[in-house]
Amino acid sequence: MIRSCLAFTVAACIAGASLNPLAALAQAPVAAARPKVGLVLGGGGARGGAHLGVLEVLEELRIPFDCVAGTSMGALAAGAYVAGVSPAEMKETIAKTDWAGMFDDSAGRDSVSLRRKQIDDRFYSGLEFGVTTDGLRYREGAVAGEKIKLFFNQLVRADLGERNIEDLPVPLTLIATDIGTGERVGMRDGNLTTAMRASMSVPGAIAPVVRDGRKLVDGGLVDNVPVQEVRDRCGAEVVIAVNVGSPLLKPDEVSSVVSVVGQMVNLLAEQNVAKSLASLKPQDIYMRPELGDITAASFNRQIEAADIGRKTALAGAERLRALSVSPEAYRAWRSTVRLSPPPQPPKVDAIHVAETRFVNPDELKASVRQREGETLDSRRLAEDLVLIYSRGDLQSLDYAVLREREKTIVKLTPVEKSWGPDYLRFGINLSSDFQSESAYNLRALYRKTWINRYGGEFLATGQLGSNQGVGVEFYQPLDYRQFWFVRPFAGTEQNKVGLFFDGDRLAEYRARETRAGIDLGVNLGIYGQAKAGWVERRLKATLDTGDPFLPDSKGTVGGATASLALDTQDFAFFPTKGFSADLRYFDAMHESGLTGGKYGVVRGRLTAAWSPGDFVLLGSAEGGQATHGRAALGDAFALGGSGRLSAFAPAQIIGNEAYGLATVQAQYRLTKPMPLLGLSLMAGASYEAGYMKNPITEPGLTGAINSYGLYLASNTIFGPLYIGYAWTKDRSGRVYFFIGTP
Repeated sequence: MIRSCLAFTVAACIAGASLNPLAALAQAPVAAARPKVGLVLGGGGARGGAHLGVLEVLEELRIPFDCVAGTSMGALAAGAYVAGVSPAEMKETIAKTDWAGMFDDSAGRDSVSLRRKQIDDRFYSGLEFGVTTDGLRYREGAVAGEKIKLFFNQLVRADLGERNIEDLPVPLTLIATDIGTGERVGMRDGNLTTAMRASMSVPGAIAPVVRDGRKLVDGGLVDNVPVQEVRDRCGAEVVIAVNVGSPLLKPDEVSSVVSVVGQMVNLLAEQNVAKSLASLKPQDIYMRPELGDITAASFNRQIEAADIGRKTALAGAERLRALSVSPEAYRAWRSTVRLSPPPQPPKVDAIHVAETRFVNPDELKASVRQREGETLDSRRLAEDLVLIYSRGDLQSLDYAVLREREKTIVKLTPVEKSWGPDYLRFGINLSSDFQSESAYNLRALYRKTWINRYGGEFLATGQLGSNQGVGVEFYQPLDYRQFWFVRPFAGTEQNKVGLFFDGDRLAEYRARETRAGIDLGVNLGIYGQAKAGWVERRLKATLDTGDPFLPDSKGTVGGATASLALDTQDFAFFPTKGFSADLRYFDAMHESGLTGGKYGVVRGRLTAAWSPGDFVLLGSAEGGQATHGRAALGDAFALGGSGRLSAFAPAQIIGNEAYGLATVQAQYRLTKPMPLLGLSLMAGASYEAGYMKNPITEPGLTGAINSYGLYLASNTIFGPLYIGYAWTKDRSGRVYFFIGTP
């Protein structure tokens, strides 16, 4: 009862000692004639915004209810309302929530470590499998629902104390489906926000919630408008039922995998809804807001749906008024339900981390900014939990505020990936100019994490296709915060290099390189990394096809390396803000069998993005030169290919003395990102200007080299997709296609 008193007014705690807010109505003259009322809020995704308008009208007409049942989005509205959040507060919160970002569990690319960025840019996280003794395992939903759960915590003020369904002032049932058995599960007790999250876990889109040993998903599959629940729960004599389910698609509208799955879910829901509606009695009040083209995924239109729900409820106001009570009786009822003005958050006496299998709990605790002895900052804590979750080790990470012997304890509950801590990822790319240039590559990454308490990782990579290679590395942080690290590595790769003259490919060489080395580095927060080390390399180039434009060569080289990388961009391939910088240096301190002797090479690249509205402006500048000596072909500079003088074939212009490149792109977003999938289509135009000093190939291309281009692009599950046309002066244009990760 102490925890309930944290969240509700003193009057509510006294009057609600039995947690029966309608006790006040029993003393009112009209109470004897008043029937028991049950409120039912159905599921429908974003269409559930209509529930907020209905709740507003019920308040204005002074209609209390004896129990509530909700499914999916109706569970959100019902749970939040019974927990004390007014319809106006819900609308305000919903209006300022980034719903597209809500279905992206990560903190965003600009908020994860540089190392994580580099892995994600080449090996798509959506194609991550767990490597277990039972074989490969895949995650259970497109998103884990981490941000959704933390959003619910914020909405119902879980920072004031743990919110359990059985402690709420009005009997509440939230409906879910046991995905293992297909059984209907009515959640009448336990953690409120976990139950809300379980009830709206759309199968395949949002991961199930494990609760009481069951895997729970969206309740709409079995009971989307749970009329019978309120009759059973509080003996409701009058049911107010609100149905916001999506209408079935017409046959010609079922034309894609997504629409087929959506139609299947709608069919299941409609079948159980029909059964529920058949049980309605003449005295019951049924509402079906006419939501038109507002779909279950139209989360940016929930306020519009609320307005339609309000109009629907007002249209039935005459019947609803029969359930009204006196102003005094309604104030007494509502005072037990409504949260009092938010008190000051409690001071945190201790932070506990639940037991883990492999993640170091001391490292996790050190990663949150909340400190013992300080006032709880739930918003900042939620931000930190999303950042920690974004590292990729956890299936979920939640918090609870507990009271134990007059002390306030924040308990962090990390749930590690059931398919971890060993993972397999994939990457792919395909490219073509629809003439003579085509390439394909399939790559894989095996990643073994948390080898020790500092978070050591072993990585093994392999690639097949036009370019081939294998590599291994061991990343070992030297402290809990992973500031210092050491990274030994080894690998071999083989690439095809075409040699061009006046646009014609004269020969193709196979360039092979085997390397081994070690780096000592520091992580510069989440945005950067600096490394210094030593590498030994064996280089070999042999003619594959064509004329012997250059002699075959082989030899060894070794020396010191240094690099500095910074990256604040929000997206890897279609950034809208931020910058990235990369500076590398190699000093060949010994050389054998390669012409030119000792040499040094420095190269750098800077990119930036700026987005005024739906337009995105991208700019980049890069260059490199031999600081001394003449660089071996394995360290030569190359221009050509998408974004690097797009009118030319990849690596068409090669030199080993100095080069420069500057590009400007303007992109316009043609479609908004799709919820859950995040896909969007954009159109772009580019201008690229390059320079190669004394090029080895294309020797006639001296001075400034220009390239102009137009393209369409989209992000896909396999990485960015581009199809475009680029041209340059005095040369025929080039159509190009690319999909995948570079």
